[in-house]
Amino acid sequence: MTTTTPHQALYRRWRAQTFSQIVGQEAVVETLRNAVRTDRVSHAILFVGPRGTGKTSLARIVAKAVNCTNLQDGDPCDTCDACVAIREGTTLDVLEIDAASNRGINEVRDLRDRLAYPPGHLRRKVYILDEAHQITRDAWNALLKSIEEPPEFVMFIFASTEPSGFPPAILSRLQRYDVRRLTVPEIEGKLTKILEADGRTIDPAALTLIARLAAGGMRDAESILDQLLSMTGDAVTEADVRDLLGMADAAAVDGFVEALRTGDVAAGITILDGLEDRGRDPRALLDQVVDAVRAKLVDPATEERASYAAIARRLVAIDPDRASIGGLRLQLELALFTGPGVDMATPAASDGRVRVGPAPVTAKVQTYPPPAVPAAVAAAPPPAAPEPVPAPAAPEPVTEASVPATEPEAEPEVSTPSPAEREPVAVSVGVGDDLDRLVTDWPTIVGSV
Repeated sequence: MTTTTPHQALYRRWRAQTFSQIVGQEAVVETLRNAVRTDRVSHAILFVGPRGTGKTSLARIVAKAVNCTNLQDGDPCDTCDACVAIREGTTLDVLEIDAASNRGINEVRDLRDRLAYPPGHLRRKVYILDEAHQITRDAWNALLKSIEEPPEFVMFIFASTEPSGFPPAILSRLQRYDVRRLTVPEIEGKLTKILEADGRTIDPAALTLIARLAAGGMRDAESILDQLLSMTGDAVTEADVRDLLGMADAAAVDGFVEALRTGDVAAGITILDGLEDRGRDPRALLDQVVDAVRAKLVDPATEERASYAAIARRLVAIDPDRASIGGLRLQLELALFTGPGVDMATPAASDGRVRVGPAPVTAKVQTYPPPAVPAAVAAAPPPAAPEPVPAPAAPEPVTEASVPATEPEAEPEVSTPSPAEREPVAVSVGVGDDLDRLVTDWPTIVGSV
């Protein structure tokens, strides 16, 4: 009876086992090598960086380096008993803990109680805590003294994607190493080695697309490649990558960007309908459109850069996680409707199609009938003239004795309105008068009333 070896994922088979196999991260690798050469490795180390960039691999390599019996210029040999035991996971002296599942104070207390026991057959005990930012504050307080002054044979290595989750008191006791995202050429180089080892070929455009989609994470790139190698036995093409990940083809992406730029709503909706019929993911389309617009913005040869900047602002306003009516599809359509040349106030045509372009301007003068005159106002008699105001009494004569020696001031002149100005104008409008005369005299009638 033959036994078959179970399949192992590419990122596990091709995990770096020595410092020389780490892709990128030259500054971190050289610093750790020098620390191993001079035996100045810190007892508490923190690796910070995005997912899939080699934090856990670096932690395991450091654990090998401090226990290796045959160091090669600061690099573990990966062949001695200690290195093999760590690589195969058969030693209890190197313990890798998922801090997301063991984040409470009880788990930390159990770990702290085991620190006093010396290692079984290795030189040092190494505790690797992955996703350590999820440890609770009480658990950190319980572990603080152990991190500050552990036994000589104990070493802590933390890995995290969010260093802001660490208390400041803990960060001050850790030696921090920042792991950066990998570049597209660095990812392409390792994927090429994997393909050559497996005897497979790949289209260069497909290799570049995988490296770009990985967003700086080698593990994501290796996972995508593993899926592609399982899907097809021939050479991997760019179309295979797009079909596997539900991505739109390049022509559809360019056409949608052009529809956003020109305001061609009908063309943009046609592209969305076609992609939906083929089962393409609108999230993937949004990511591709954003990448295409950004490429236009950073390209010095791009003309009409202001229009692409306006498209980028409309795309930034889209929320792909909003689970409202219409979802992401409706938001993409609204981005088309807010483009240039689209009249938002123009109604749809009678055949249901969207009318694009400025609406024709037709001047129409709306005439209104003259207001009707109430019968009571028309038949009312003119208002009576107000009674005349009696003249004020003449002032008493002033004698010279009562006049002061100073020169008298001139009294201001008071204008007395004439009787014609004081009395309102009475307008008599008959019921049978002409309508034009009624309209003309209507303000005077209202004023009199």
